[in-house]
Amino acid sequence: MSNIGKSYTAKRVADQFDFTLIEVDKLIWEELGHDDMASFAEWQGQPYSKGYSEREEKSISLETAATRKALRINAPNTILDTTGSVIYTGDTILKELSRTHYVVYIQATEDALERLKLQYFQQPKPLIWKSYFEQVPGQSDKDAVLASYPKLLEARAESYDALADAVLSSEYILNSAVSVEDIFKNLKPAL
Repeated sequence: MSNIGKSYTAKRVADQFDFTLIEVDKLIWEELGHDDMASFAEWQGQPYSKGYSEREEKSISLETAATRKALRINAPNTILDTTGSVIYTGDTILKELSRTHYVVYIQATEDALERLKLQYFQQPKPLIWKSYFEQVPGQSDKDAVLASYPKLLEARAESYDALADAVLSSEYILNSAVSVEDIFKNLKPAL
């Protein structure tokens, strides 16, 4: 999910162990002509904003193309920092990702869910909602997002788990007492 710690952890591991980091979000926002994540998020908008569903579909298409491009980059020891919506890129991309990369799912703990909901508004990132955003009459836009967010996360969890070679909790990877070496060692036996 957005803000779960994927990019933070990927950068830490890449820097420490001299991996080549490929950021799919960056490939997408560059394709759109944007300079950063904030402008990408602003372009996509919120699930309650006019034109969102069209931008969501375009975003999935851009993400599919960017992930395909990232998978074709020939660089040593790559870490592919996918988006949280990589699960919507289609079976062909997901099979290739599974075949060519060791996939780590950073799982949201209950504590992380509250943090993620708050960060959604504080640090906006583009988010693919699919059909998981629901707004009941009289409910504010923000309250609808906060109520829908756990449903989206729960729906994605099964797909993430099925794709993963390893699962680490967000609480673990974001713990300041856990070193990047500890994280890597935790994955290494399975490699």
